[in-house]
Amino acid sequence: MASQKLAFVVFDQGVEPDVMTVMDKHEIKHYTRWTDAFGAGVTGIKEGTPIWPGLNTVLMVYLPEDKVAPFVAALHEVRDSFPVTPGMKVFVVDAQMM
Repeated sequence: MASQKLAFVVFDQGVEPDVMTVMDKHEIKHYTRWTDAFGAGVTGIKEGTPIWPGLNTVLMVYLPEDKVAPFVAALHEVRDSFPVTPGMKVFVVDAQMM
């Protein structure tokens, strides 16, 4: 059996339509999505308040190891396509579905 990975994608809600387009293009049909996530990172604090506007979305995607690099590259293309770089991080760990 091919090695499986679990990718967590944390991104600014403003780019959610673009991220979901990447999911469609890479034929990733199964995922878990958390919306309205608070966070703080290199692009700032997001708490959905007037002081700290904006929120994040988090995707959890289980996929074969050979699909990880093209998926992450496509996400980075989305991130890099904006004049002001939106917050987006991808964390990939080994996974086994039980």
